[in-house]
Amino acid sequence: MFKYRKEPVLPIPSELYDEIGQLGDRVRGLREDIARIRGQYALLVQSPTSLRVDDLGPPTDPREAAILTHQGLRVMDRDLETVEKGISWVRGPASRISLTGAATDHREQQIAAQRPPIERTR
Repeated sequence: MFKYRKEPVLPIPSELYDEIGQLGDRVRGLREDIARIRGQYALLVQSPTSLRVDDLGPPTDPREAAILTHQGLRVMDRDLETVEKGISWVRGPASRISLTGAATDHREQQIAAQRPPIERTR
């Protein structure tokens, strides 16, 4: 079945599935961070007299800058929500994949062949 020795060592599908789950965890963490930061910007928006902006760019209102930042964070959260839904969807078909017994045996042989020989000393 496996004629070519230079074939790549196949990954283990269940490990890839776990990595997809870890991606989901990271995205959820990012969304939590964004929600926390958005909350902080919402507080700034409510205190416009306590804000100012630098004079390095075009003139802008400090409250407007805080509102734009808050809105930008909301857009980022929506994009990450789409990513989270994609991760959830892709886990369905990914959970069904496994290597055949022959592919598993071949994979183990490839890994064993790649290990350096053990040097014996007296």
